[in-house]
Amino acid sequence: MIKIFFKRISKSEHYKEKHEHQVPWSKVIELIFTIKDKRRKGNKIQIENDRFYILCEIDNEELIVINAKRK
Repeated sequence: MIKIFFKRISKSEHYKEKHEHQVPWSKVIELIFTIKDKRRKGNKIQIENDRFYILCEIDNEELIVINAKRK
């Protein structure tokens, strides 16, 4: 398990256009804080469980949600 430090969470334009209708923002926030399986690849964070996949990016203490999908 990795530790992620951020002060804000925001939506990317890609998430707003392509994924917000699949996984609502309230569910994304819940999943970020409850899913334990997080992987870091550079400045990207992959968060997933058996039902959801979320891709985020860390930029200046801000967690930016790029992608959120149901599996």
